[in-house]
Amino acid sequence: MSTTEAQDLLDAIDRCAEEPIHIPGSIQPHGFLLAVEEPGLRVQQVSENIQHWLGRDARMLLGQPLSTLIDTGRIEAGLAALAEDDQNPFHMGDVSFEGAGERLFALMAHRRNGQLILEFEQAGNTRDAYDTLYPLMRTFVTQLQETRELLDLCRLAVKEVKRITRFGRVKAYQFDAEGNGTVLAEEADPGYACYLGLCFPASDIPPQARQLYRENLIRVIQDANYQPSPLIPALNPASGEPLDLSFAGLRSVSPVHLQYMRNMGTLASLSISIIVRGRLWGLISCHDAGPRQVSYQTRTSCELLGRILALQIEAREVETLTQRKLELRQQIVRLLSAMADHDSVVEGFRQLPHVALAFAGAHGAAIISSESCETIGETPDYDQIMQLVQWLGEQRDRLVYHSDCVSRDIPNLPALAEHCAGVMAISISRIHAHYLIWFRREQVKTVEWAGKPEKQVDRHSGALSPRHSFERWQQILGGYAKPW
Repeated sequence: MSTTEAQDLLDAIDRCAEEPIHIPGSIQPHGFLLAVEEPGLRVQQVSENIQHWLGRDARMLLGQPLSTLIDTGRIEAGLAALAEDDQNPFHMGDVSFEGAGERLFALMAHRRNGQLILEFEQAGNTRDAYDTLYPLMRTFVTQLQETRELLDLCRLAVKEVKRITRFGRVKAYQFDAEGNGTVLAEEADPGYACYLGLCFPASDIPPQARQLYRENLIRVIQDANYQPSPLIPALNPASGEPLDLSFAGLRSVSPVHLQYMRNMGTLASLSISIIVRGRLWGLISCHDAGPRQVSYQTRTSCELLGRILALQIEAREVETLTQRKLELRQQIVRLLSAMADHDSVVEGFRQLPHVALAFAGAHGAAIISSESCETIGETPDYDQIMQLVQWLGEQRDRLVYHSDCVSRDIPNLPALAEHCAGVMAISISRIHAHYLIWFRREQVKTVEWAGKPEKQVDRHSGALSPRHSFERWQQILGGYAKPW
């Protein structure tokens, strides 16, 4: 790749990361949307496709009371109960419109930045949804409580989501520290590509999309070939800004993502966020080769399933962390006891080398004082350790330093990277260059990617172009240690 091509790619990635996907100015056309002022309940913005659904000109509705469209008396109590800080769309009931025949529309309402946003989708049979979805959820919760292993939790969740949604393929994947997602569980119909065990690169989901995944737990695209319906007017009269659709179920999505879906052979998708202690732990992703309608009842059930799964994952993580803390406490007690017996930190360190290494899960360690450099296990030689100590001393106000790739993070010490891949150092004196340092050896790993993780730039538009292949692509990574 030439310097110019590399710069074009970086520029395209920056533009993609800056795309304001929360204010697209349009919606998906399987429903229609109104932005309404309060308390007067007058229409401020309308999606243009209300003409298709109700035969009403969007511009003629601007400034009109909502009561000219629906009986507001039926929803006023619901609006009063709608919490200001609960931005998730709430089902206000099914409503009918004059001129729309016998069709009923499910009304979903939420508030965002002081705006009341009303969304209308064709209603399904609520009773049928209760009879089929809720017994499934009850069974899922019971089985989940009896499941202990993470992979089994994910398999159970994927199985239940597929039963509820009937999508052709459902997979659950977990994000690593870099944002790459590995598929842990999958259920797929015959004819669908399988991605179990494969890794999707972090670049597939730009930062602003990850933020929306953290805030809004459900996202649906019913047809990747849809034509978006613009909001009229484009700017909200009250704010003078585009309407924030972060929590709108009908929110239109990035054209780049729609092309990504089509390249993948997917026309419908449903994503369920798994949020653990405030972080985006992973996603349950549903795909279908054809368009698929997803009712609000189904979406609500999937959101609840995702929340329950997240709680179970958090409980397992807390259990594992508690056990690890107990082990560390026991190891610290043994080390302190050895140090007290010999009246020396260094001697205590030397007397229990296996404990000192197990404490950090390391292959080697060194304790450096002004008088000595004591080592145990696999370590670089003395000169390399002292060069590392000098480098650590230049890192101001860092009492703890760690790296899982020395060649990447400390490039000016190439000889060090030849003898270890990971380093963790703790400063044990604020005055002198005294350190406790652990070392980890290289752990060569093979990553199975779902397609080669690279981006391309469209020659004509200069926009980022999603990859076309999702075939298994293997990459061998060297120079890395197990993360600390």
